[in-house]
Amino acid sequence: MTTDPTAPELFVRKIDDNAKWQPDNVLVRFADGPNWETDGYRSLTWRQYADGVNRTAYWLDETFGKAESNDTVAYSGPSDVRYAILFAASVKTGRKFLVPDGRYMKDGLGALLESSNCKIWLYSEGGAFSPEPELEATGVRVQKYHPLSWCLSAKGSPHYPYDKTYEEAKNDEILIIHTGGTTGAPKPIFMNNGFWAAGCSSAALSRRHWPRGLSTDSFYGRSLILAIPMRLQPGLVLIDMFAVFYNTCVIQPPPDVVGLPPDVFKKMLRLNKVDGLMGFPFTIVDLYKNEETRESLKSLEFITYLGAALDREVGDALCEHTRLNSVMGATESGGRFSLHPVDRKLWYTLQFIPEHHVRLVKLEGSGAALGDESDVYQMFIDRPPDGKPSIYQCAFWNYKMFDGVESIDTKELWRPVQDADGSTRWESVARTDDWLKLIWMAKFHAQDIETKVARFPGVKNVMVGGNQRVAPYVLVEVRRELLDRDPEQLLDEICAETIVGINDGSAKAVAIPRETVFLAKKEKPIKMTLKQLVLRREVEKDYQEEIEEAYERLKNASKPTSAKFVENMN
Repeated sequence: MTTDPTAPELFVRKIDDNAKWQPDNVLVRFADGPNWETDGYRSLTWRQYADGVNRTAYWLDETFGKAESNDTVAYSGPSDVRYAILFAASVKTGRKFLVPDGRYMKDGLGALLESSNCKIWLYSEGGAFSPEPELEATGVRVQKYHPLSWCLSAKGSPHYPYDKTYEEAKNDEILIIHTGGTTGAPKPIFMNNGFWAAGCSSAALSRRHWPRGLSTDSFYGRSLILAIPMRLQPGLVLIDMFAVFYNTCVIQPPPDVVGLPPDVFKKMLRLNKVDGLMGFPFTIVDLYKNEETRESLKSLEFITYLGAALDREVGDALCEHTRLNSVMGATESGGRFSLHPVDRKLWYTLQFIPEHHVRLVKLEGSGAALGDESDVYQMFIDRPPDGKPSIYQCAFWNYKMFDGVESIDTKELWRPVQDADGSTRWESVARTDDWLKLIWMAKFHAQDIETKVARFPGVKNVMVGGNQRVAPYVLVEVRRELLDRDPEQLLDEICAETIVGINDGSAKAVAIPRETVFLAKKEKPIKMTLKQLVLRREVEKDYQEEIEEAYERLKNASKPTSAKFVENMN
């Protein structure tokens, strides 16, 4: 068997290499059981990881027989390293690994299993959701997986061979993740070895763009707290991409922790050597707002956020103390790496590398529609000139979605920003499907308003709506400490501190009336995704009656719609 030294490496073979050449190096730090605050943290070495993968691979074959046709195996369990062990073991045995994350409506899981041809469901006690009884009734084979201690006590397990080269294995499907499924059946997204290897190419790309460097450089050889559940894609990416290829040490919060509460963050800093943090923006904002953790956050070597925009005020403060950047991309098309800015104040912008074939098309007149001076650009990802998937770009390895497609419409809108050296960077503005349009065609971006209102002390979540209405509405959910306040007085304060400023900086046509600002009820919290994005359709359904009442108040208090329409057109 000959190997092309210029070809990408397969991650399952790299795991074996790491176990051979650096067996005692640590790739994961994890809480040592339910009494972790006393017992501390444990380390997972490359030798242990490889042994656990090999033991699990043989167990899969013994339990279910040899894989016949790239069989699908699903798993749900606590947020620990068993996800990464099962992923690698599935690939070694010729299977693909399905990671359901629980974001689907009733019957959504059944549709997902059917569309991914999944007949095997593995589970461990303590997972975020437990559909095992219902699944057994559908004919899916349900099997309990072993405890973490079984995986970690696999010393001396025989090596499970995997001899395929990159060329032989690049089209093999290895991982299935899925769309949210909050408004319909979740759709599977199939990743093959080529897709995964392209995602692992950041070091090669960083060398190509030396000395500028890329947004992922901070991870190399560093330890970071991963404040994201393992059932979401970033968990597997950090372990089976960056730990495998770039010696990143992933520090996991305890499995039962949601987000990263300040008290847990402080204890993790005490029990581990922590260089950086990766998390959703709400996690970073919460740690920054907490006086006991703000300085520790500033002292980190780097902070990486993903999934949504980070509050600008928080980011502007943090970028003066630490390297702040984001991981940008989409589940179905992979990451889009960015060069570092010259001006650190542009931490929220990106300069896309040419290898990712990003094209931005100006939307003439869009600035006026948004009440802004400059037009925005819509992003497309183009197929490489030779028509083949690239070893540096994930998108077109996704054959099921993009086979025969020459250009992918990301539905993302961006605004150009000039860096200190005169180069052009790009600021994310919105998605084309995030714009809300009032009845007189005036558009506004809900997330911008939500971010600003959420800065009011004690506000927990905000949702802005108003599509095809006469004005926007703002639904505000407050934290426990504000629940006993007089509602009208509290709303007056929120409006005075946030809405007035928003209206002053917006076009008159999209001004927010006081009458359409109202509080969420304690028994009906604003529903959020795992990434802490608002589930707009579900919340609108929950608050349909209250929304209508808000517009009835507006109707009784203001000019008729016809008069308001004429006023806003002038």
